[in-house]
Amino acid sequence: MNKAITRALLVCALSIAALSVWGAPGPGDIIPRPVSFTSGGSVYRFRKDGKDIKIKSADKALRRELTSLSLPDFALDEAYRLTVGKDGIQIAALSQKGVLRARQSLAYMESLSEDGTIEQCTITDYPRFSHRGLMLDISRNFRSKDFILKQLDAMSRVKLNSLHLHLTDGAGWRIEIDSYPELCNYAAWRTADKFTEWSRGGGYARKGSEGAYGGYLTKEDAKEIVSYAERLGINIIPEIEMPGHCAEVTAAYPELSCSHKDANGIPIQTPTPDVCPSNEKTYEFFGKVLDEVIEIFPSRLIHIGGDEASRRAWRECPSCQELMRKEGMTDIAELQSYMTKRIEKHILSRGRVLLGWDEIMEGGLAPEATVMSWRGTAAGAEAMAGGHDVIMCPMSNCYLDYPQDEPSRVPPAFGSYQPLKNVYKFNPQPEGVDGAMLPHLLGVQGNLWTEYVPTDEHAEFMLYPRAFAIAEIGWTPQEEKDFDNFRERALDLVDVLRADGYHPFDLANEFGDRPEAIHPAVHLALGCPVKYNIPYSTQYQAAREASLTDGVRGGYSYYDAVWQGFLSDIDVVIDLGKVQDLHFIGASFMSQMGVNIALPEKTEAWVSEDGETFTLLCTTFRELPDAAQTGQCFVLYGEVVNGRGRYVRYKAFRSGKPRHDWLFTDEILIN
Repeated sequence: MNKAITRALLVCALSIAALSVWGAPGPGDIIPRPVSFTSGGSVYRFRKDGKDIKIKSADKALRRELTSLSLPDFALDEAYRLTVGKDGIQIAALSQKGVLRARQSLAYMESLSEDGTIEQCTITDYPRFSHRGLMLDISRNFRSKDFILKQLDAMSRVKLNSLHLHLTDGAGWRIEIDSYPELCNYAAWRTADKFTEWSRGGGYARKGSEGAYGGYLTKEDAKEIVSYAERLGINIIPEIEMPGHCAEVTAAYPELSCSHKDANGIPIQTPTPDVCPSNEKTYEFFGKVLDEVIEIFPSRLIHIGGDEASRRAWRECPSCQELMRKEGMTDIAELQSYMTKRIEKHILSRGRVLLGWDEIMEGGLAPEATVMSWRGTAAGAEAMAGGHDVIMCPMSNCYLDYPQDEPSRVPPAFGSYQPLKNVYKFNPQPEGVDGAMLPHLLGVQGNLWTEYVPTDEHAEFMLYPRAFAIAEIGWTPQEEKDFDNFRERALDLVDVLRADGYHPFDLANEFGDRPEAIHPAVHLALGCPVKYNIPYSTQYQAAREASLTDGVRGGYSYYDAVWQGFLSDIDVVIDLGKVQDLHFIGASFMSQMGVNIALPEKTEAWVSEDGETFTLLCTTFRELPDAAQTGQCFVLYGEVVNGRGRYVRYKAFRSGKPRHDWLFTDEILIN
C-alpha cells in the first residue's frame, strides 16, 4: 500500500478515536465539579443493567488516604473514588452515602452521553460543606407531593442534600395536623389562587367551599416525600413559622392572638399576624404541632422561622407587658427570645435541634440554636463566634425568587437582579471565619419564596440553573471554582433537564446585565470629590464618597455595591477642580416599588464658581406615573444645559408618599 495512503488512513483512524474520546462525557462535565479527577484517554461503553459496577464500601485504603487530609467526618461520610476503566467500573467509599454520591456522578456522565460511552477516568471526591440545600416555599403558592418528588430528582443529580420546606405562613397552612383540624379545614384555603391577588385583601375559606384555593400535604404525602428523599441522600427540613407570619393560625384559632380591651375594659382577641408569646395556649399549640411534625420528619434540624415578626400587638397586650415586667425585660425583642428559648427546650427534649432565621438572635439567642443567616453573612459570623452552627443563605446571592435576567424579559419576580453569575460567586465562608469557628459553618442554601411564582413551571424556571450554582458552591473547593467553565456545564444540564420534562430558564439566550454597567462612564466629574450635605445610607453605601463620580454604573441589582441608597432626599456638591463650561447634567435612578424604591419627584442642578453662591441651572420632573413604577425601571434624569462653573450641587427629592422610602442612584454625569 502507498505510504501516503497508509499515513492518511492512520491519521483518519486517530482522528476518529480522538473524537470518540473527547466527544464522550467525563468528570470535567459534572456539576458539582469533583475535587480531583484524571481522564484515561479512552472511552467506556456502559451497561444499562449496572452489572459492570463493582463496589467496595468501607474501603480501608481510601480511608487512609482521605484521613491524611484531615477531612471532617461529614466529608468522609460522602467521599468516594470512582474508577471507569476498560474492564468496568469500580466504586470505593467509606459508607453507603459515599457509594450513592459515586453513582450520582456516574449517572450524571451517562445522562450527557449521546452514544452510550463515557470517558475512562478516576474521580476522587468529597464535599466542602455538610449542608447543600434548597428552600421551597409551598405556603404562598401550594406545591403538590408530585412536584416536590420531581424536584428531589433534580437535586439528586447535583448532590444537593437538603430540602427545606416552608410549610406554614399567612398565605396558607400546608401540613396535616390531627391535633388542630382547623389548620387544614380552614387555614389551608383562601379566596384567591395567586398570592399576589390574595395579599391585596383576600381572606380564608372553608375547605370545599366554592372558589377555595389551597391544599396541604397529608401525613402520608409527607412520609412518602421523606422516604423518597432518604433514598436519594436528601434530608427534608420542615419549617413551622412562629411567632410572626402566623395570620392563618390566628384566623383559625384566634385565642392564640394577643388580648386587648374594648371600650368597657373587657378583654377581646382579634386575629393578628403574630401569636401571643405570653399565652400558655401558644405553647400548648406549638408543642402539639411540633410533636406531630417531628413524628413525620426525621431531620435533626427543625425550623421554627422567627423572621419578620411585627411584635406590634405585644406592645398593647396587657399579658405581654406583664410578662416583660415579671422577667425584667426592657426590649420587646426579648419577648420573642423568651418564646424561642421555650420552644427550643421542647425541641431538644425530643432529641432535635432548633433552626431559625437570623432574627432569632435578637433579644438573646437560644443556647443550642442553629442560625440561618439571610440578611447578609454578618449575623452568621456573629453566631459562629458564639459557638452556634450556621447555614448561609444571604438574599444578596442566594434568593432564587429574584429575576435572573433583565427584568422586562422574564416573568414578574420579587427583589432585584440575581443572575447565575451572582449566585455562583458567593463564598459562604466570610473573612475571619476560620479555625475553631469554621466547623460551625454547616453550608449554603438557595431560597425560593413564591409570592410571584404561581405555577409549577414558573417555580422550575426560577430554580434552574441557579440551584446548580448552589450545589457547586456547597461541594467544590473554592479555589477550584471557575464561572465560565461552570456556565458551559450548566448549559448542558439545562438541556438534559428540559428533555426530562423540566422548565429551566433559557440560559443559552440570557440577555445579561444592564448595558450601562458593562463599560465605565467617562465625563467631566470622573474622580472628582463629592461633599454630602445629606448622608447616604450605610446599608447601601457602595463606594462611599467615591460612588457618584467613580465612573461605575449600576446593574439591575440595587445591592450590587454600585447603587448608592438614600433614606432621604439627595443633596451633594461636586468639585470639578476648575471653572468649566457645562452642557449636560444628569443621573440615573432606579424604581422598584415592591421594596419601596421609587423615582424622585424631581431633581435640580445648581452651579457655582466659588462654592458659596449657587445658581439654579435646570430642574427635571418625574414623568412616569406611579403605576409605571410597580415593576423595576431605570430612568435618566438629565438635561442639556448652558452654564459655567466649578461646583455643581445636585439635588433629588423624594415624592413624600408613604411607601417611598428609598432613592437609589449610581453616578452623576457632567459634560
